[in-house]
Amino acid sequence: MAILMLPAKRVKKARTYNGAEVLKRLQSFLDNNTENLVQILCGFWQDQQYAISYQELREAVKQGYLDEAVFQQWSQDYAHLVATEISRAWMDAIVAGPSGQPVLDGSPFVYDTQTPGILSWISEHGAEFVTSVTQDQKDAIAALLVKRMKDGHTVDELSRLIRPCIGLTEGQTKATANYYDSIVENLKKEHPRMKQESIRKKAQDAALKYAEKQHRYRALTIAQTELAFAYNRGADESVRQAQAQGLMGELRKRWCSSGDMSVCDMCDALDGTEIGMDEEFGFKGRVLFRGHKLLPPAHPRCACAVEYIEVSPPEF
Repeated sequence: MAILMLPAKRVKKARTYNGAEVLKRLQSFLDNNTENLVQILCGFWQDQQYAISYQELREAVKQGYLDEAVFQQWSQDYAHLVATEISRAWMDAIVAGPSGQPVLDGSPFVYDTQTPGILSWISEHGAEFVTSVTQDQKDAIAALLVKRMKDGHTVDELSRLIRPCIGLTEGQTKATANYYDSIVENLKKEHPRMKQESIRKKAQDAALKYAEKQHRYRALTIAQTELAFAYNRGADESVRQAQAQGLMGELRKRWCSSGDMSVCDMCDALDGTEIGMDEEFGFKGRVLFRGHKLLPPAHPRCACAVEYIEVSPPEF
């Protein structure tokens, strides 16, 4: 007799008013500011695609590697993007951070966004961002060039496949290449008399549309995650400044997740965890930058926040 095992139903945890409010305000900020950064990123990757010539791509496929000068140029492109667009989006999120904390509502404190803590975070995180995304791009192109040697794609075939994948991660690039291969195989089976050039053209068009969706998904992931990082950083900086101005006493921070079925197991386990201001939350996974575990988000597209709790009044 077969027994059907149903997954345990996640019980929605009780939420304080302030805890629910910080989540609501963070989500409102993300809803109103994410799309602009998504458009900037998608436009940036499209410019990168047009900037590299088809001849350069052919040479890369024939040699088995892309010239290092191209990666250096991409790194400079990302550095310029950070300096002109992304750092501005970070600062907007940092400025909005205090408004997400009910504990600061009505407080007369003066918020200074030009402190060394904020400016050094933007500078250091910007450098880490440039290094990370450039390496992602490098790994993705390398994966395609290896695929040619392994699966026997022609030079022209793979050259045309590389361009729409510029800006994607290695995993997304492999998925796009596999999608292209599946279209080719299906057309061969369903239309055995179709010319090889026509098959490749149709597969390339389909892969291009697939890659566009992947670019949008990646841009959305980066935008939501980076804005959440900066927003939570701004909230943390603001309550510390309020403390320094004698407006708040001893504080503790409490992890807040929505507690519903959309929350991952890791964040659900963290929900309600209360620690000191300078302590780290004990979540696992890749550390994205120095001090990552001090605040949410714990992972890409995490929409958790911190509720700050005053446990004793300020001393005069």
